Amino acid sequence: MLSALKPLARRLLPRRLYLWLAGRYHALRRLFGYPPTARVGVVDYDDYWDAKAGKVMGSLSPFRLARAQALARIIPPGSRVLDLGVGDGAILKYLVEQRGVDGYGLDISPRAVAFCRAQGLKVDLADVNRPLGSAIGDHYDVIIMSEIIEHIPDPERLLDSLRHRATTLLVTVPNTGYHQHRLRLLLGRFPLQWVVTPGEHLRFWTVADFRWWARQMGFRITHQEAYQGTPFLRRVWPNLFGQAMVYALQDARPAARQPSPD
Repeated sequence: MLSALKPLARRLLPRRLYLWLAGRYHALRRLFGYPPTARVGVVDYDDYWDAKAGKVMGSLSPFRLARAQALARIIPPGSRVLDLGVGDGAILKYLVEQRGVDGYGLDISPRAVAFCRAQGLKVDLADVNRPLGSAIGDHYDVIIMSEIIEHIPDPERLLDSLRHRATTLLVTVPNTGYHQHRLRLLLGRFPLQWVVTPGEHLRFWTVADFRWWARQMGFRITHQEAYQGTPFLRRVWPNLFGQAMVYALQDARPAARQPSPD
């Protein structure tokens, strides 16, 4: 029934009204159900990118475009940027084109790395769950961790290893305190922040949790922005109305004292 009404509504309704109604419908479905792509098991990221190949791989969905624009607002033009978990490279390519950054990426998926290289991006293979060592290279102005630290068991180790490798760490994460996640909990279901399996995410933060966590880690938050969520309200009350957050982190630990000469 709904599948038959969809093309009719698209033809008859003004585009903005149609998109608003479609957004409300999908939000309602997310309160009560599960993604059509959902399954139980382990996510294979090569399979994940194979499923996107030839369709949306390399393109920016509205959600990812909002993330790329939020990052671009923070990153100074011409910066030397490392994107950890670069994926299909669409966001890194956007930053190269829009901000003129000197971009480099690392990813765990050979499929994703091959795709990025075919797009002319400088990307290598690496697993952020293991010591990155020389794979990172020299100092960067900005290291991006876009929607990756919630996927790994020990983000503390990763951030601690990077604090002296860049002036700024840019981290984007879902906000588990978003009002739709709270409503979903009231309805007896866990917050829906995954696409294939709930096992995709291992760590969870609200805005308040993340700010506390960053301070405990010895970082100063120099910028915080809800790049997705309820319009207008997400700027006023991001912990409740921000769906996805971007944070700029800088090392706040005092520099180690050099031994005084005898």
